[in-house]
Amino acid sequence: MAYKIIMINHSLKYKLFVLLQIVIYLTLISTPLYAKEKINNEPIVLTDLTSLNITNDSTKNIKELENIIKTRKPRFIYLEQWITLEPHNKDILKTLTKLRKKYNSKLFLVVGKNTWFGSRGVANTLDALNTYGKWIDGIVLRTEPNKTNIWNKDETSFKIQILNQMLDAYSAIHIETKKRDKIFIAEFPFWFTDFNGPKGTFSQDTCNYVDRIVFLIDDIKMLDTLAVKWNGITCQYQINLGKRATNQTEESIKEIYSKIKKNISFYYNFNGFIIDSDSTLENNISF
Repeated sequence: MAYKIIMINHSLKYKLFVLLQIVIYLTLISTPLYAKEKINNEPIVLTDLTSLNITNDSTKNIKELENIIKTRKPRFIYLEQWITLEPHNKDILKTLTKLRKKYNSKLFLVVGKNTWFGSRGVANTLDALNTYGKWIDGIVLRTEPNKTNIWNKDETSFKIQILNQMLDAYSAIHIETKKRDKIFIAEFPFWFTDFNGPKGTFSQDTCNYVDRIVFLIDDIKMLDTLAVKWNGITCQYQINLGKRATNQTEESIKEIYSKIKKNISFYYNFNGFIIDSDSTLENNISF
């Protein structure tokens, strides 16, 4: 009798196993391929506003700044180098280092000038990394050569030379940051992707020499005229909506956000938006 009961249990287990296999199979064949791809790649939703750019104003009230970080729990915190030189910010890097450890964020220092697209960029970026390296997880080189006189010359060859110098600088910096176990991020105007490089677009070629890219939205009109192939960029990237960085108003940032949200679909390589820590953007956008 006991033997018969055992046999029934084994039979029941087998039937359940077969039933489970059928359910799994039916689920797979009824799931669209694009949905499976998005699940596997763990897409980040378009409304990701968890990356903060720390402004000089917000550093004047550390308790309020901590509350912002505590509430939003940003994965990435960005601080521009010039802010560390303000009289009231003598210990700001030390303070932010404590906060990023406490709330499990990564802290990045943003450096750069419009002319730092070649050897200047390498020398100055590495100098900043050596000076501030113990406080930060990585460094961002923000370069806008389009604001220099040489870029505005008529000949396209000047622009190509500058872009090649940028790639050379990225390569040299990346080698050194890897030695220091730091993350290197390149930030430049989003429309640079319209230029073709040695292997692909400038943005895609940049992926070979950096850990991540930040696209600076500096011209709203180009969002209407330039078809940026965001999903063709293989490395992780973010989009900087910070009004301090781009000299945009709060209203123009909302306009930019609306256009991007309407026209672009993001997948696994999109790593979120960067907004200012004192921005009201998050409260004014209806998701």
